[in-house]
Amino acid sequence: MAFRISVDTGGTFTDVVVSDEAGRQWIGKALTTPERIFDGMRAAIDVVAEDLGTDTRSLLGTTDLLIYGTTRATNAVVTGNTAKTAFLTTRGFRDTLVLREGGKFDPHDYSQDYPDPYIPRRHTFEIEERIGAGGEVVTPLSEAQARAVLEQVRDRGFGAVAICLIWATVNPAHESRLAELVEEILPGIPYTLSHRLIPIVREYRRASATAIDASLKPLMQRHLTEMEADLREAGYGGEVLISTSMGGCQHVAELVERPIHTLKSGPAMAPVAGRAYRIIEGQPADVIVCDTGGTTFDVGLVRDGELVHTRDTWIGRRWIGHMVAMSTVDVRSIGAGG
Repeated sequence: MAFRISVDTGGTFTDVVVSDEAGRQWIGKALTTPERIFDGMRAAIDVVAEDLGTDTRSLLGTTDLLIYGTTRATNAVVTGNTAKTAFLTTRGFRDTLVLREGGKFDPHDYSQDYPDPYIPRRHTFEIEERIGAGGEVVTPLSEAQARAVLEQVRDRGFGAVAICLIWATVNPAHESRLAELVEEILPGIPYTLSHRLIPIVREYRRASATAIDASLKPLMQRHLTEMEADLREAGYGGEVLISTSMGGCQHVAELVERPIHTLKSGPAMAPVAGRAYRIIEGQPADVIVCDTGGTTFDVGLVRDGELVHTRDTWIGRRWIGHMVAMSTVDVRSIGAGG
């Protein structure tokens, strides 16, 4: 008999649902173990294995598909427990993350300071280069200055690098060359290039997404690869998929390159489930989906039978939080949980 396993790892509990080919389901629950995520996952699977009269290794050995969801990335951003990240941008654009899109509810209210940027201004480095809006090279990349900057990044112990140059979406030559220099001077340090991650025009959104993605890479690369390795060692040989904020799933190898897609992936799956139940129950095509968690109350929509997506996703309060800017299932949250 082939099984499917779904795992949801939250900040407190890890929940597991195991289903068989006949549609029967078994549920397991255990405390989350942040230091080694598979320990909590195994404990939850142990509960189901005992109900089935077998052991975890045998259960994993007869499972074809495992889907994993986690709040690890979201919690890391909210609590500030991401990697120390260097932000590299074109000379003259050091304040992109500081000013944002207005930066606060009333940008003309000078009695209130701007909120802190996602990456501190002291961790921002200007690169001597400039690409024009037509893709022409206005100022050639100064490799000598870039090398000096990267050596400073290395000496100051940064764990990740976010690279977002002006008009790199039109001509990525300078960003690509910086990537080569990072691999040479900072071997093993993860980095994100804006033109590969999110090739859009709006500067703050591209910079914000790039900064967030880079800052998550050390944490989520270790988290996901370690989890998959532990699963394999425990006897699992099937496919591993990770739920994403887009309302779908990706493989581990894809997500470790773009961990930003794991942000708010948990709440994003609620409208997916709502749409599925609407079809099963034969309900109307417009549905309001509510999800009450321990901390937040989340609301999403199914409109005309389809999920609603947005690129205006913020971690934290609108305008003063941090813009994700990637296409995600549209879920709005308030601090009114269970």
